Amino acid sequence: MKRVLTILIAILTLMGCANAQTSGENFNVTHYEIHLWDFNFTSHTLQGEAFIDLYATAPTNTFVLELKTLTVTDVAADIYEVTSFNQEGNFLTIVIDETVGAGETLTLDVRYGGNTFNESWGGVHWWGDYVYNLGVGFESIPHNLGKTWFPCVDNFTDKATYSLAITVTNDKKAICGGNHTNTIDNGDGTSTWYWEIPQGVATYHPSFAIGDYVEWTDTYNGIERDIPITVYVKPTQINSVPGTFVHVKDIAAFYEESFGPYPFNRIGYVCTGKGCMEHVDNIAITSGVITGDTSQEEYVAHELSHMYFGNKTTCSTAEDMWLNEGFAQFCGMFYRVNVYGESDFQEAMSNTINTITNWCKSESH
Repeated sequence: MKRVLTILIAILTLMGCANAQTSGENFNVTHYEIHLWDFNFTSHTLQGEAFIDLYATAPTNTFVLELKTLTVTDVAADIYEVTSFNQEGNFLTIVIDETVGAGETLTLDVRYGGNTFNESWGGVHWWGDYVYNLGVGFESIPHNLGKTWFPCVDNFTDKATYSLAITVTNDKKAICGGNHTNTIDNGDGTSTWYWEIPQGVATYHPSFAIGDYVEWTDTYNGIERDIPITVYVKPTQINSVPGTFVHVKDIAAFYEESFGPYPFNRIGYVCTGKGCMEHVDNIAITSGVITGDTSQEEYVAHELSHMYFGNKTTCSTAEDMWLNEGFAQFCGMFYRVNVYGESDFQEAMSNTINTITNWCKSESH
């Protein structure tokens, strides 16, 4: 009998797993409106609220999202009643009182907060008086980490547009991807920074970086429009920006000539404690790159090329990330054709091939 019960339990468990919904099953998200506030630089906590616009791809009353370590305190829906919500591991399951038909729309309102997650590289990092996110990690499987700061369908194919509203104390700026649309002084020692990403992007592409940033600006005259260039750094680094980014317009021009019009809103970089990471319009670039000269220029070029390879055209699965990185690694040398000449590029490529070949030989012994 014990053996029979064990078998029955195993079968029922498997049936439950088979019937359980996965994140994003039966619906697509079209827009995220994310509000963040109450950043505590001592306890490493924040508070957030996300309004998630979606449409059903099949009849359903259950919606599964992902959220990592942050705790959901309340869930509501626009025209439906939320009958239950449950967090288990990284998954948030929301059940409403009626079935939504295929093609019908719904907005979920999720309030949450608590301690943020980071691994050695990806996630939300508290860096002294600064805090920022990195959208992917090296240790997490899968490695996309949008879920570390907002509830989402954290995959590579369910792209959406974004509205971001980040409230910080007045001694700090909140820098995000997309277009900066407004900053409102709340009259209580805080200001709210508003940003919009009008293009559909994957959940690891939006970003925020908060701190005492200083802005350096320029304009690139693109093939279709003038494109703003913004670089946000610590005050002590501002004099090193012009020399570090002296060729960024030449790099952008070469990419437009090679791959087509620039696909996003601005050419943007922000200094972070760890990086580099190709967030849309707001590339996280580590302090070590901002040298005041071109010694680290490969990283400037590599990350900018991701706007085409990875951000505009995105891999379909986590296992395909090598495609994003392969193209960007190549572009990190390919730009040299335009900036330094064909022979310089050929020499750089030959040196890289020789390095790889020698490494492979040494590992084979």
